Amino acid sequence: MTRLQLPEWLRTPNGYTQLMDKIKESERRSYGSILANSFYELEGAYEELHKNSMGIRTWSVGPVSLWVNKDVADKVERGNKAAVEEHELLNWLNAKECNSVLYICFGSSSKFPTAQLTEMAHGLEASGHQFIWVVRQKDGDQGEGWLGDFEKRMKESNRGLIIRGWAPQILILEHPAFGGQVTHCGSNSLLEGVTAGLPMIAWPLYAEQFYLEKLVTEVLKIGVAVGKKEWSMWAEETKEVVKRDDIEKAVKFLMGSGEEAAEMKNRAKELGNAARKAVESSGSSQSNFMGLINGLQSLKCARN
Repeated sequence: MTRLQLPEWLRTPNGYTQLMDKIKESERRSYGSILANSFYELEGAYEELHKNSMGIRTWSVGPVSLWVNKDVADKVERGNKAAVEEHELLNWLNAKECNSVLYICFGSSSKFPTAQLTEMAHGLEASGHQFIWVVRQKDGDQGEGWLGDFEKRMKESNRGLIIRGWAPQILILEHPAFGGQVTHCGSNSLLEGVTAGLPMIAWPLYAEQFYLEKLVTEVLKIGVAVGKKEWSMWAEETKEVVKRDDIEKAVKFLMGSGEEAAEMKNRAKELGNAARKAVESSGSSQSNFMGLINGLQSLKCARN
């Protein structure tokens, strides 16, 4: 990683650095310090690192959404009220071929300037691929003037659907029309994309997202980097603008039929299958969950 991709609190010690030091110290003192919404097949090497090298117990018990969001109503209403009607969304997707649609969403805390949104629009249009783009109401400098005629052209051609506000992401990602995802590499969005078996375009912004970009592109090899080079403060408008040509190139690669992209898609599907097996009987996450319960019961008995 480059220095610019590291969080600011690592580059220049500040109050947040002190907070992280306190968190690490509490981990060393605790019994089972990390209960993770992940699964062993996704991050097993790091789980072993915590246990064997750092002496910290780690329990991966996810994907949690597979435990609790089982029916359509749960998926539609998860997190917030959806900004689009379920039937409208599904009708649009049902008319598309399998693996032909790209999903673009940057989470609930990301913020982009108008210049970046404009580059995204041009890059998506130039790629020639179909997409659903979740746009937050507060994106852009002045209202939604940055859209220009872009939305009108996408609607007339039926190539793109723009959702303003909250989107039922779990319901969306599991639809067979989707062939890829553009993600800011937030841990929840990343896990939901993995669970759906989708390859990704990694566009990290802040927090731990540049680490997860490396996980996606260099370790798991289920995604391609869009080329973001600089870490930003939490919820701060990023100063760096990713150019339309780089966006177009990443979309064409991911959604194309090349051999490297095909291998990436196969690895993503295998991880999606592993995610579902992890929460089943005798799966890695269920076994970890029972191990955590048994360990806490044993600790209680020992203390009594």
